[in-house]
Amino acid sequence: MKDSLRFKISIGTGLILLLFFFTLGYYIVDSQKRMLEDSLAEHGNRIAALAARSCAEYLPRFSFFLIEDLALSVEQSPQVAFCEVYDREGSPILQSGNIISNSHNSKNKPHYGSDILIVSKPIISGNENIGRVEIGMRLDKVRKEIQGNTYSLIILFSACMLCTIIALDAFFQRILISPLRLLANNTREIARRRFVTVDLDSRMDEIGSLALSFNDMSRNLEGLYKNLEVKVQERTHELETANKKLVKAIAKSEAMAVEAAKGTLAKSQFLAAMSHEIRTPMNAILGMAEILAESNLDDEQKKFVEILHESGESLLHLINEILDLSKIEAGEVPFEKKDLNLDRLIGKAFKVTAHAGHGKGLELAYNINRDVPEALMGDPTRLQQILVNLIGNAIKFTERGFVVVEVSLNPGMSPSSNDKLLNIHFTVKDSGIGIEEDKLESIFDRFTQADSSTTRKYGGTGLGLSICKSLSKALGGKIWIESRKGFGTSVHLELPFEKDPRSSVMSSPLRGKSILIINDQDYSRQALAIRIGTRTKRISKAQSMEEGRQFIDNSVKSNSPFDMILVRGSIHDWKTSKTLTELRSLNIIEEKIILITTVGQDYIENFAGSVLLAPVDMHSLENASKKALSKNPELHPSPAQPSRRMRSLDILLVEDNKANCMLIQLFLKDLPHKLKVANNGAEGLELAREAHFDIIFMDIEMPVMDGYESTRKIRAWEKQTSTKPSIIIALTAHALTEARDKIIEAGCDSFLTKPISKDKIISTINELCNPFFT
Repeated sequence: MKDSLRFKISIGTGLILLLFFFTLGYYIVDSQKRMLEDSLAEHGNRIAALAARSCAEYLPRFSFFLIEDLALSVEQSPQVAFCEVYDREGSPILQSGNIISNSHNSKNKPHYGSDILIVSKPIISGNENIGRVEIGMRLDKVRKEIQGNTYSLIILFSACMLCTIIALDAFFQRILISPLRLLANNTREIARRRFVTVDLDSRMDEIGSLALSFNDMSRNLEGLYKNLEVKVQERTHELETANKKLVKAIAKSEAMAVEAAKGTLAKSQFLAAMSHEIRTPMNAILGMAEILAESNLDDEQKKFVEILHESGESLLHLINEILDLSKIEAGEVPFEKKDLNLDRLIGKAFKVTAHAGHGKGLELAYNINRDVPEALMGDPTRLQQILVNLIGNAIKFTERGFVVVEVSLNPGMSPSSNDKLLNIHFTVKDSGIGIEEDKLESIFDRFTQADSSTTRKYGGTGLGLSICKSLSKALGGKIWIESRKGFGTSVHLELPFEKDPRSSVMSSPLRGKSILIINDQDYSRQALAIRIGTRTKRISKAQSMEEGRQFIDNSVKSNSPFDMILVRGSIHDWKTSKTLTELRSLNIIEEKIILITTVGQDYIENFAGSVLLAPVDMHSLENASKKALSKNPELHPSPAQPSRRMRSLDILLVEDNKANCMLIQLFLKDLPHKLKVANNGAEGLELAREAHFDIIFMDIEMPVMDGYESTRKIRAWEKQTSTKPSIIIALTAHALTEARDKIIEAGCDSFLTKPISKDKIISTINELCNPFFT
């Protein structure tokens, strides 16, 4: 009710009429009040004027009794409250006490208030003002009359307002509210899909126009609704058809997914089988090549064996790259979060590839900016795998010049930031053949190189960069290449790491020491100085032996000799012996000299100092510095320790491949161990039950009974008979993670992946069985 338009119009009309009648009534009452008061004042003025003229005759003659009679007669009027006469000084004549008459006590005393209207007239005698007459007129009668008139007006106006409201309500009800209510009801009907129209007797005003528009809208909506029903039916049919197609597509995609899963499984099984089938003969090939290399061969025969071994290693490297790529695609590569030292890790990557670089005479160096923390948290294994690939590629395609690695913080990052996450930017630069710009985008594709002649000349599979890209993406980073044909290549790598808050170089043995670097390779000298500079007190750089001699002489004269001297062994293309002769001529303590050499020149007879491979990493330098900074350096090497005696071990080899059996027999022929051979898992199980073996080498893929089942049965028999468990080492050609997990689950203590070298076999025996007498 309160929200209805009729109620709002009635309230509004009533308020407007109330305001109008209130204003009109107030005006009428106020006008009547002023008129009655004016009339009373005029009547009082007439009485006062008559009394003043009479007093003008009586006062000069001092006829006070006559004046008193005059006042008493005036006061007889019901409208007069009092009548008083004042002399020229303003003193009341009738109240002075000079007049004594019998009727004096009935004289009204003057009094003033809101109910008295005062009228005053002067008493003029001749031209002289001798006093005044003051009359008080009663207002109570006037007010009673006004009050009565007000009540009458209220009753009249209320009746008029009520009639007006009723009339206006009926008027608005007819011309406005009823048509609007009809329109509202019909709108609800349209909402219920009943398309009705409104008939307002051909009204042409705004309501009529609204009704016409409503009717047009209703007819249009009716047409649209009918069309919509048709379209909905059409769309429903289309959706049903599309839904059927979608169901078929989903079923097809599910079938394709099943086929893809089968394909992935088949690929994994194929890779596992390929790995096994190739690694098994490769084990014999590489092993026999290793045995041949240790035998008495002439130079030509050694060259043949070396080619045989290198070819086998190349094939093994190809197999490993294919397996790595497969594991990355399948998401089976485990990633770690461990402590890593950037300087040491890059140094290791260079040592793996240094042989090829030094063989070409390349300058190998790396630099880590001062703002990059050395100690980080990340995956050192995968980072080293990426760097070894990139550095190896750079060396492969560079015939002369340099291969350097630069490490910096990603622009915009600050090492002092509170955020622990740092984006480290690695750049591997070389002065090699470069890559054409149109080949840069495809260089990361699998089995792709810049052109076919590159593969023929330099070799390689084209998988290395693809593996680097996949690993960097999996680690949350990115990799890209900048290159120009004939102007070298720069490979950029960005990876996220966490800063290790525990890192510090305060405990470095180089702390507070003074070091001289003598190196004619500018980049290597500057980069090494920057890395050492974070640890040392003073570092000097000389680009020639002559300049180094001057630094040494000046330090001796100033009584501040250098604690260590780092010298490039082949400075000025000298031989190492000549470099040492020059240094010894300066009367330097030999233990303070650290020679930086290349592969093949890292052993020098009768040299008391240290020899490090280029590029020098801080870990190796700090280890070498302990000897150089020792207060009592050993001038001669310690005498060789007598070799330890080895006890004989009982070893069981379970292997179906005769070549591999012969190979392991040859590996162990110079050792005191006793070796028995079983051709399959069943034979191995019988031999293990007949006698106890210290160690069992168990092949995995064998006829009759495989290595998994044989191992499980051996472990069950040992537990059942309380026999001391033998150490079982699996020999597997499977390099996939699931195969390794299955090996450990079967009960093996460890495993070796084929091909297996002599050193690997012997070191495993020594580590797990400790065959030495104490």
